Amino acid sequence: MTGEYYGRYIDDVFMTWNKSENALKQILENANTLHPNIKLEYKIGKSLPFLDVLLSNINGMLSTSVYHKPA
Repeated sequence: MTGEYYGRYIDDVFMTWNKSENALKQILENANTLHPNIKLEYKIGKSLPFLDVLLSNINGMLSTSVYHKPA
């Protein structure tokens, strides 16, 4: 087990990554060169909203809470 996680809903994707941030950015930038009409937007951080859930990395444990979009 790598401890990595991948989740997808329609065109939104969430994943964890256990290697360097630079390696992940390189993969994502390479993916953006594969087709001129498809561009990935990504956010990398310890706490991110995904759908209506706030996912947080707290000392290596994935934690969730309800996310309310600013209105």
